[in-house]
Amino acid sequence: MNRRFTMAVAATAAIGLPALALAPAASAKKNEIRIVGGTVFKAGKFVKDDVRFKPAVKTVKSGATVKVVDKGTDPAPHTISFVEKKFLPKSFEFPAAGPLFAAHAANPETEEIGFFQVNDGVGVPNETAGLLEVNQLGNDESAGDSQFFPPKAGTSFKVTAPKGSTLPYYCAIHPWMQAKLKVN
Repeated sequence: MNRRFTMAVAATAAIGLPALALAPAASAKKNEIRIVGGTVFKAGKFVKDDVRFKPAVKTVKSGATVKVVDKGTDPAPHTISFVEKKFLPKSFEFPAAGPLFAAHAANPETEEIGFFQVNDGVGVPNETAGLLEVNQLGNDESAGDSQFFPPKAGTSFKVTAPKGSTLPYYCAIHPWMQAKLKVN
């Protein structure tokens, strides 16, 4: 009886394991970008902030709707702001920040955001903003497509860039949060 049980378990494992290997990972959702990580503070020692976009590279189809889910522990708001690769931030002060913050109508004194959405370089009044259509990258002269969203709120946008495009993006509030979309 013991041998039959062992054989049954072995046969089940042999059949089931290849199926598990072929199944997609439960956490890897199609057309979803996650914000993960958070801040660790050690008084008198350091602050570590590893909040980031995951995955770092995501491939989507042109016309797809992408959902951004904030799973991080950081209580701050975020943006998903699209910019030419050479204008991705390398520090807290970067050339593409000026046009982007101007288009969002950000007030540097109060840190209030006038427009939550920037579409084709222009701030969209909050009461009329719909689903952001992403196809324009910002640079040091004009803002690219961008969406501001409160902590834990997340957002969605539609990729309208043509097939073959690469869309680098970052969070304007946390400029080390950088990733890219590849459009197929």
